[in-house]
Amino acid sequence: MPLLPRRQPVGLPAMVQDFLPAAGESAPETLQRGIDLQRRKRFREAEFCYQTVLRRQPKNAMALNLMGTLAIEAQRIETAIDFMKRAVKLEPGNAIFRNNLGNAYNLVGNIEQARKQLKKAIELDGRLVEALCNLGKSYRSQLEGDIAEGFYRRALAVDGQSLTALVGMGELLTDMGRQAEAVECFGRAIAIDKANVEALSGLALARRAVKGDPALALVRGRLELPMTTDRERVILHHAAGKILNDQREYRLAIHHFARAKAISGNDFDIALHTRLYDSFIETFDAGFFEARPKFGNPSERPVFIVGMPRSGTTLTEQICASHHDIHGAGELPTIRSLAGELGFDQLDPAIFAKAMAALTPAKARELGSKYLDHLNKRNGKAACVVDKMPHNFELLAFISLILPNARIVHCRRDPMDNCTSCFMHNFSDTHGYNADLTKLGQYYRQYDRLMRHWAKVVPLAIHDMPYEKTVADFETQARGLIGFLAVEWDDACLRFHETERTVRTPSRWQVRQPIYSSSVERWKLYGDALDPLRAALGPLVQP
Repeated sequence: MPLLPRRQPVGLPAMVQDFLPAAGESAPETLQRGIDLQRRKRFREAEFCYQTVLRRQPKNAMALNLMGTLAIEAQRIETAIDFMKRAVKLEPGNAIFRNNLGNAYNLVGNIEQARKQLKKAIELDGRLVEALCNLGKSYRSQLEGDIAEGFYRRALAVDGQSLTALVGMGELLTDMGRQAEAVECFGRAIAIDKANVEALSGLALARRAVKGDPALALVRGRLELPMTTDRERVILHHAAGKILNDQREYRLAIHHFARAKAISGNDFDIALHTRLYDSFIETFDAGFFEARPKFGNPSERPVFIVGMPRSGTTLTEQICASHHDIHGAGELPTIRSLAGELGFDQLDPAIFAKAMAALTPAKARELGSKYLDHLNKRNGKAACVVDKMPHNFELLAFISLILPNARIVHCRRDPMDNCTSCFMHNFSDTHGYNADLTKLGQYYRQYDRLMRHWAKVVPLAIHDMPYEKTVADFETQARGLIGFLAVEWDDACLRFHETERTVRTPSRWQVRQPIYSSSVERWKLYGDALDPLRAALGPLVQP
């Protein structure tokens, strides 16, 4: 089962025969050779070593575990889980194998299995720092910051010099709005290793840089090291851009953001994406919904905040979550997962459209109830639970059928400001449209087109939350939002920046500040560097 020839990390070097195991080499020696090669990012040779052992010893648990770690390098997480499960089955008392399997489950979002394996690893070895940190990461991913902090503190009690624990704690504290403590953690990590990419990036994101900030020199120095991988260069260019942006060096900042995107090399297919939206607009017209009046679960608890990323979705959720009877659940993958049962994740858009047309009232209710079960695990008491996955805007037709009484809050922002802000953030590969300014502008136009269609045909309650109006007249907009959610007013919503909760989005720093308007028309600071975006947005740009 070769891993890397099919999907290789960028810049993977050609295999070198001299690195491969010699005839007669023992299995432990070959595995150690593979480990050394993997650490040097010689992935093909490492795989050859592990596979050599498995050909002779198919039940070698260490070789299976190492193949799993290599599969993670190749971004083939399900394959990694398969290898690691086999290793754990062979050696159930091995804490390291349990930890690695738990980490892999974390990566695919299987929180239940991740925690099961990680807790077992800690039971086997209470001083295994990696397992403590991975369990902390699991709770952090579910916005359970207080529990996550406990595991990171346990890890630091075992090893106060652990870079994994220091960086993990720093990222968590940033999520929790405790910037000064986060900066201290990242600083401790950098004092141990000035070239640690995650610590340098975390420090850049955790606070506003001032002129002469020494972190910029460290970031630039790390960029110049030949050992720096393309993935690391993307992170570092974003960090440099953030620091320079803080220092009002806007032209230099946008250069670094552009370099990061160029290195990422994402090949997002805007034509295929456009055909997907074409199929939605063609299939899901007003008549489609009129023919399906009594579908889904009638609960009024779900609230969906949708829109482009960086359009004010986190601010809007923070206003809601400051209310005593509203729970902010963060960005949930649940709706997209449920839509996947109808083929939403297939390349052929006709599959999902046909499945939606064939959806029965019973199946729609079942899917709606599944979603509510997930919400209840997050919070079973609040009058409203907010799901702020921005890209759920694509699935308003699906939401309408399975949760007809859900409320939709649509966050809108000036297209140039919105897209510029997206471009300056290091989103995951799923945001491939963010790869360059032209595709970003084209994607925004498709988003705008689809939302205009939904507004005409989808029988859901939709409330617009324009970013510019929100920062200009905050109280009026906040009161309108809470009124739309049909709960009584709570003055805490005006003090959203004081609300203590874990926030895991690029806006986590901003929502800790009182309302400000400096992000309005910010795109003008970057001059002609944004000309490709302006051209791609075309008529959506205000004259």
